[in-house]
Amino acid sequence: MLALLLAGQQRLLQLQPGDKAGLSAVVGPSAPDPTAAGTAAAIKQGAPGWTHGASQQLPYGGREANGTPKPVRAATAAPPPPPSPSPAPPAQPPPSPPAPSAAAVPPPAATANGRGGGAAAGAATAGSDSCDVEEVDCAAAQAAARAELSPDGGVGGGAEGMHAMLNNSLAIQIAVTQINGGNILEAEALLDKVISSSPRELGARVARGTARALRRDLKGAVEDFSVAIEAEPRYADSWKRRGQARSALGETEGALADLQKAIDLAPLFGGVDSAASRAECYVEKGMIYQKLRDYRRACRELTQAVRLDPGNAQAWNVLGLCSTSQGDIRDGVRAYEKAVELNPRLKESWVNMGQALKEEGRTKEAERVLLQALTLDPPDAPSVHVLRVLAQMKQQQGQHAAAVRLLDRALPLAETRDEQVVEVLYLRAICHHALGAVREAVRDYDECIGRIPKGGLSNATEETRQFQFLSFYQKDIALYMYHSLDRRAADFCPDSELPAVFKRTGWAGARALRMAGGWVRAVVQEGPPQAELISQHPPQPPLPPSPPPLPPPPDPERLRALTVPADALGVLLQNHHQGFLPNVRQQRAAGYAAVELGQAMLAAVAARRAGRQHWVRSEGSSGQAGGAGRHLFGWRDAMDIVVKWRQLAEPNDQVVWVDLLTRREFEQGFGSHTPMFSGQTKCVRYFMNFARALELQREVLLREGHAFDAANRAVPVGSEAQREAIRAARTAEDMYHVIRQDSWVVVPIQSVSRPGHSLEGTRLTLVRVPNQPDAYEFSIRTPVTPPRWKDFDAELEAAFEAILQAFAADDLPRLASSILTYCYYWYNFMPLARGTAAVGYTTMLSLFWAAGMPVSAAIPKDYQVDWEAILAQHPDQFIASVSAWLYPPQAKGLPAPAADGAATPAAAAFPPMSSLPPVSEVLGTIRHRLIALNGEGAKRFV
Repeated sequence: MLALLLAGQQRLLQLQPGDKAGLSAVVGPSAPDPTAAGTAAAIKQGAPGWTHGASQQLPYGGREANGTPKPVRAATAAPPPPPSPSPAPPAQPPPSPPAPSAAAVPPPAATANGRGGGAAAGAATAGSDSCDVEEVDCAAAQAAARAELSPDGGVGGGAEGMHAMLNNSLAIQIAVTQINGGNILEAEALLDKVISSSPRELGARVARGTARALRRDLKGAVEDFSVAIEAEPRYADSWKRRGQARSALGETEGALADLQKAIDLAPLFGGVDSAASRAECYVEKGMIYQKLRDYRRACRELTQAVRLDPGNAQAWNVLGLCSTSQGDIRDGVRAYEKAVELNPRLKESWVNMGQALKEEGRTKEAERVLLQALTLDPPDAPSVHVLRVLAQMKQQQGQHAAAVRLLDRALPLAETRDEQVVEVLYLRAICHHALGAVREAVRDYDECIGRIPKGGLSNATEETRQFQFLSFYQKDIALYMYHSLDRRAADFCPDSELPAVFKRTGWAGARALRMAGGWVRAVVQEGPPQAELISQHPPQPPLPPSPPPLPPPPDPERLRALTVPADALGVLLQNHHQGFLPNVRQQRAAGYAAVELGQAMLAAVAARRAGRQHWVRSEGSSGQAGGAGRHLFGWRDAMDIVVKWRQLAEPNDQVVWVDLLTRREFEQGFGSHTPMFSGQTKCVRYFMNFARALELQREVLLREGHAFDAANRAVPVGSEAQREAIRAARTAEDMYHVIRQDSWVVVPIQSVSRPGHSLEGTRLTLVRVPNQPDAYEFSIRTPVTPPRWKDFDAELEAAFEAILQAFAADDLPRLASSILTYCYYWYNFMPLARGTAAVGYTTMLSLFWAAGMPVSAAIPKDYQVDWEAILAQHPDQFIASVSAWLYPPQAKGLPAPAADGAATPAAAAFPPMSSLPPVSEVLGTIRHRLIALNGEGAKRFV
C-alpha cells in the first residue's frame, strides 16, 4: 500500500501530460544567458569599436512584463488540469500487505501523450543506458523511516498507525492536486501539518519543496528536498528537484552534482518515465552550461536529452539555443523545427527560430516564422517583442516605412504593459530619421529621453538608459540634417562640420548594444553628454513651429533614369553568405554613389586628356576639413562621394573618417576589430575565413619568429619545439598554447609604388576570453594611427594616379588591374569607423562602369571580396582571386560584345555613364537625395 501511494504521489508531482520538463517549469531552470545568444550577432556586428561589415540577433526568451529579460522556461503554455488522484483509502484499512519491491510497483496509467508501460519497459530503458545501481524497495525504506519516529518502534502502532499513514498519504495527494491546480498556499498549509507530525515523510517533503519552489522560496525548497534525500537517498526525483532549485539559486556546482545523481538513480524505478526523468535532468544541465557560456558541453548534455526522450519539445528548443549560441545557425534551426513539430504551440521556439533565420539572412522564412509566433497570441494583444523583431528586420533590410507601421502597432501595447517602451520608441525614431521624417523622429527621441518607467528610474535597465543617451545624440543629428536639407549635397560634410568629440561620444565611440532580435549602436563610453561636449558643440536649433511648404521634388523622368541602373548595380553588392541581409536602401544609395563617382571620374579624365588639372571645391571635402577655396581632385574626394551616400542611407549606422575623430582617438589607433569567433561562438559572417587566417598567422610566426603582446613587446616563438608546435596547430587553442599569452602578428603587405617597402596590414589577434571555459577569440584588428595613415595615403595616392593614367590612355586591361590594386590598399587601410567594405566595392564597380566595361557578375557564394584583400600580402594575389570571376571581357583584353547583336545583360542594365543625367543636378540637395532613397510613390516627409 505504501509503495502504491508513493508511486501515486510521484506521478502527481510530475508536470502534466504534454509538458516534458519535470520541475523545471515549477522551479524555473537556470536561465539561458539572455545575451549569449546575441554573441554571434555581436561578433557579426563587432565588439567595442568593431567596424568591419554592415549592420545580426540570435535566440531570445522574450521578456517579463516589466521588460527585463525572461529566462527560457521549460514550458510556456499553462498545464492542463491535473490527473485524478489515486483513489482514497477505504474507511476501514485492509490488512497491511508485505512491502513490495520497486520492480513490483504497478505501472502508471498511460498518459495523454502516449507515455505508459511498466517495470519491464523501464528495465529495458534502463538497460540501454548503463548505470550501476542496486534495486531499491522504497516502500520498505519509507516504512523504516516512519519506524524511527514511531513511539513503539513499529511501523505505526497497528491499526491506529496504519490509519495515520493513510490519512497522511491522502493529505499529501490532496495537497499535490492543489499544487497542480495553482492553490499553493492551501497545499503548503496542509503539508505543514503532515510534516509537523511526520518530519521525514518523503512525499510531504517533496510536495512542499515543490510548492515552495513555485512561490520562489528556493532556499526553503532546497531544505525540504534535502530532508527527503536524507529520508530516502535513492529516490531520484528528490535529487532532480533539489538540483533544479539549486540551479535557480545559482548554486551551479551543487545543481550539477544533484542532477547527475538523479540521472544515475532514475533507472531504479524503471518505467518509461525513467528515460524521461533523466532527459529532464540533461536539459537542466544543458541550461546551466549554457548560462556558463559553455555551449559545447551544453549541446552534449542536450543531445543526451533528446536521445533519451526524442519527444521532449523543450529539450529540442534549448538545444537550438545552444547551437545558435555557438554560431551553428543551421543546426539550431533544425532543432527549433523539431521542437515546433512536437509542440506547435511552443511560441518560444517559433520566436527563436525566426530570429535565427534572420541572423542567417533567410529573411522571408524568418518573417513567415515570426508571423506564426504572433498567431499564438490573442489577436488584440500581440507580443511586443515579436513585433520589435519584425520591425528591426525590416529596418535592417532598408524598409523603414514598413518598420514604422509595425512599431505603430507595438507602441500602444508597450505603453499599456510598461514593456520595452524606450526600445520601441528608439527604433521608430531611427526609422523616421532615415526617411527624413525629422519632426516625427525628434518627437520619438524626446519621448525616449524623458521616459520614466512606472516604477521610477530605479527600474530603468542599463539597456534602456543607453537608448536614452543615444537618443540625445541622434536627435541632434536629425536636427542637423533638417537644417541642411536644401544645402548643396557636395558641400554637406558631417565629418568636417561636427566636432570630433561629438562624433566620438555619439557615433564612433559607440558600442554594440543588444536589442531584442538584432543590434543597434549605443553609447557606453561617455553616457550622458559631458562638459567637453557641451562646451564644443552647442545644440542644434529646434524645428520651426509649423513646417514650411514642401518644395518641388526632383524631376521624375530624370530621377527614374538614374534609379533603374542604380538599383541594378546595388544588387551586385550583396554577399551570398550567411549573416548578410539584403538592404535595399543601402544598395540604392550605393548605386547613386557609383553613378556620381563615375561621372566625377569622367570629368577628371576629360580634364587630363585636355591637358588640364581638375580642381574641386574644398567646402564639403573631408580631406580639407571643410576649408574654403579649391584643391586638386584626389583619392579622398572620390571616396567622399560614396561615404556621404552611405551616411544618408542609414543614420543609425554611421560611417566616419577615423582621422577626423579626436586627436587622442586617432593617435591611440582607433580602428576595426572583427572576430572570426569569440569564446565558443563562431561569427556568423566571418568564421568562413578562419582556416585561411590561421594559416596566415602560422606563416608569419614561422617567418618572423615572434608575436607581440598587448604592450607591443616581442614574444619569441623561435625554438624548434615551438616551431614544430606552430606547424602542427589546427585550432586557435593549439596556437595559444604555443604562444602562452594574448598576442598578435601583423600581416605585412607589399608596396607597388615603392618597391621593397612594406606596409602594415591587418593584425591577426589571438586572446583568451575570461570567465568562459575553453574560450578564445581570433580576430583581425586594424588600428589606424597617424604614421600608418601617412603610409597608406601615399600608396593610395599613387594607386589613384595609376587609375587616371590608364583611364586617360584607354588601356582597359591596365585600368582593370589598377582599379583592383587601389581597392586592395583601401581594404587593408580601413580608414572608416565602419563601412570600409561596402564603400570599397561600390568604388570598384563604379570605376569599371565609368570605363565602359560594367561588371554584371554577382559575388560568388561564400566569398567575401574585402577578406580576399585582407588575407593577401600582395595586390597580385588579390587581383588573381577577384579577376577570375569579376572581369568583363574588355578587362581581359578581349573585344567588347558585338554591337550588332542583342544587348548583353550588362549593357542593358548599365548604359554609358555619360548618357545618364548628372547626379549632381538631379539630386543636388540633401532633400532630393532623401526623396530618391525613399523611392517612387513613397510618402513625402521632406
